[in-house]
This record gives sequence, C-alpha cells and structure tokens, in this order.
Amino acid sequence: MPLPTFYQCSRRFSAVLALFACAHAAAQTGATEALERQSDEAFRQVLQQPQNLPLWSAYSQLLVRQGNYEGGIAALERLLLEPDASPSLRVDIGVLYYRLASYAQAEAMLRRAVEDNRLPDDHRALANALIADIAKRSQVSQLSGAFTFGLRHQSNPLYRTDSSQVLSGGVSVPNPQTRESNTDVNLGLRLRHFYDLEKQNSAGIQSSFGAYLTHYDSSAGSQVVANPTKPYDLFVLDFSTGLQFKPLPADMANLTIRPHILWSNVQAQGKQFFDTYGLGLDASWLVSERTFVEATVDSQRRSFANRIDVPSADLLSGRVDSLRARWTHEMTAGHTVSADYIMRRNRTGRDFYDSDSHEVQLTYALSYASPISGGGKWTTAVYGSTLRRTYGGADPAVSASIKRQDRESKLGITQRIPVTPVWSLLFALEESRNNANIANFNFKNTTLSGTIIRSF
Repeated sequence: MPLPTFYQCSRRFSAVLALFACAHAAAQTGATEALERQSDEAFRQVLQQPQNLPLWSAYSQLLVRQGNYEGGIAALERLLLEPDASPSLRVDIGVLYYRLASYAQAEAMLRRAVEDNRLPDDHRALANALIADIAKRSQVSQLSGAFTFGLRHQSNPLYRTDSSQVLSGGVSVPNPQTRESNTDVNLGLRLRHFYDLEKQNSAGIQSSFGAYLTHYDSSAGSQVVANPTKPYDLFVLDFSTGLQFKPLPADMANLTIRPHILWSNVQAQGKQFFDTYGLGLDASWLVSERTFVEATVDSQRRSFANRIDVPSADLLSGRVDSLRARWTHEMTAGHTVSADYIMRRNRTGRDFYDSDSHEVQLTYALSYASPISGGGKWTTAVYGSTLRRTYGGADPAVSASIKRQDRESKLGITQRIPVTPVWSLLFALEESRNNANIANFNFKNTTLSGTIIRSF
C-alpha cells in the first residue's frame, strides 16, 4: 500500500489538531460546568464558615481557574486579614492585578510583599520582575525589543523540484538542477516604542523597527549573476508607525486599533532588491481573560530594482494586499491553542506573476515547569498549516496552456527555553512541501534552527 503524500499527512495532522481543539472544547464545556458547581459549593461553605481560611483559599483557586480574577482577588484579600498571612499571598494577588492590567494596584501589592523578609526567593524574583515591568509600562516613553542570533540548516533553500522532468515552453525536458542543502547564520533586531499621549482612550504613538541579516556559507562576496545557483545573502529592514487607541473606551474597553504607515527594504548580495511602502490597520480585542483576537490588514506598493538577475523588474513590481488574523485561547493553565488565517493578493504587470493565496495554520502550545531547577517555564509548540495559491495566467516560458497552482503544507515543532529573565533559547524543526500542478514547482524542504534571544 503506497504511503500517503506529505500534503495528505499535513491535512490529516491539521484535521487532528482541529478535532483535538473541538474535543477539548467539548471537554472544556463539561469542565467549566463542573468548576461552576464546585465554586458554588465552595461559596456556600465559606458563607457557613467565614472563619475557615482553607475554605477561602480553595474558593479563590476555583475562581482563578474559571478566569474570574476579580473574584479570586477578593477571596485572596480575605486571607490577608490574618495577622500572620504569608507574603506570598500578596504576590499571588499582585499577579492577578497585573493580568487585569491594574498596574497601580499590582505594584502596591508586590512592593508590600518584597518588604517582608519571609517571602521565598522564587516569589521575590517574580515580584521584582513584575515591578520592573510595571515601571516600564508606566513611563510616557516605553522602549522594548529583542536581539537574536541564530544558526539554520535547510535541505533545499532554493526550493528546487525533485522531478526528473520539467516543462520548458510546454515541452517536457530533463531537470537540469538538483537539490542542494545549505546553512546560514542570521542576526536580528526588533524594537518597539510606545509614546503615551496620556489620553482617556489610552492613545499613544506606537512604532516598530526591525533589521534582519542572513549569510549563507555558500555565499562569496556580492556578485550577482543572471541565473543564480546559490541562495543569496539578505539584509532586510522594516518600519511602521501609527496612532494606537481605544475607539470605544466605554463600551468596548478591550478593543484597540492602530492605523499606520509601513515601509520595508530588502537587499540581496549587498545590492538593492526591492522595497515596499503602504498603509495598514491593526486591531486587537481581548474577548475574555483567556481569549484574544487580533488582525492586520494592509496594502503596499512593491518595487523591484533593475538587476541582471531580475530582468522583468518593471513587470514584477505592483501592489500587495494582505489580511492576517489570529485567534488565541488559553484552554487551561499552560495549554494554548491558536488559529491563523492569512490572505495575500499580489498584482503585477503580467497575469502570470499575479497570485492569490489563502493559508490556515493551527498551533498547540504547552508551557510547563522547567526540568532544570530554578529555570523559567519551558514552552513546546506544534503546528500544521496548509496554503493554496493560484496564479492569474499561464507563463509561456513554462507552459502557455497551464496556469500554475500551488498547495503548500508545513509541519513544525518549536521549543523555547528561558535561561534567565532576559535570555532564552529557541529551537525549531519544520518540514515543508509544495504539491503544484506543474512539476517545475514541486519541492520539499526541511529546516532545523537554533536561536539565542536577548530581550530588553
């Protein structure tokens, strides 16, 4: 019996993830109802025995598990009335205030906790970290970001086909190219700046800047050839800035939007390759303490540089429109699922360069205690995605009668390991494949990478 194709496996994996999410949602409904019953019973008990502190503690834990942080805070604060109350209680309350974005109350509670000599070292470290973060968030001008250094190996970075025969002018000919693996070193910098305008609608100017440099071990100098056979070194810059605010602070306080302008520039082998500029709109909505929705829509003008390896620069240039949406839900503590939808529309000077694509990705992430004593929580994520891309016309250089269609799929796993509060490691393994209706564009590629991240 023949083995299923990778695309079929990917579709099945995505279906399994979807079924798992649905099954978990059904189970979660039952679990929620059970939690509500337990909370009701615990509430009845604390009313009958208001001096029983263990009952108050159990009641607060049930409320927090339900996502009722306000209720959990109220129940925990009842325990603070005891003269010998543990300072760790104040840390727990401060964390809940922090999750509710009530930073003033969180800071006051955390500072009282660190003043108590009885506070355990791990709780003291958490409290100090949150106090430092709150101080940053309280500033009018807030700067944050990350620096990355990574090493990546790819089995087929140029996405060459495995097919022995390809089409050229509609005629089947032997494939003149073979797959070649390659390794690259990359550096990245991401900065985010927020300037608080101190308005009632939480308005502020949010800007972001990114720089990314990748160097392949097969690259030599800055030479550009008409038909490149090796992957190019790349240098990418991007910038966006816009006014972020809450359009309905009274009715929908958790809805935030940001109209913005954006620009990017890409150099290949040290020479200009293409640049983009345009307008966009971000929107984010905290539906509940456990569910978050965000979306971005933008329209950009892309212009390719005239180079020996881009003879059709004027025809390739055009407009790129995109929509990206993500739904994230914390099922239980440490268990998170997310669904992404990405749509892209590319319009150029020739119909066979025009394309429309739709992509769906499902991700399941698990955060758990570090197996190394004293370390932060590790996060393992698995994901699967599928993409369908269609082109506007047939390319006569390949086949004048067949319009290209792609069906890409990916399976991947990532592992994030915090080393300190600001240093972390990220490892990733991904398998991708394209099943096109033209053999020239079939490919498969395996990527293995490791990245050092310094946050600030």
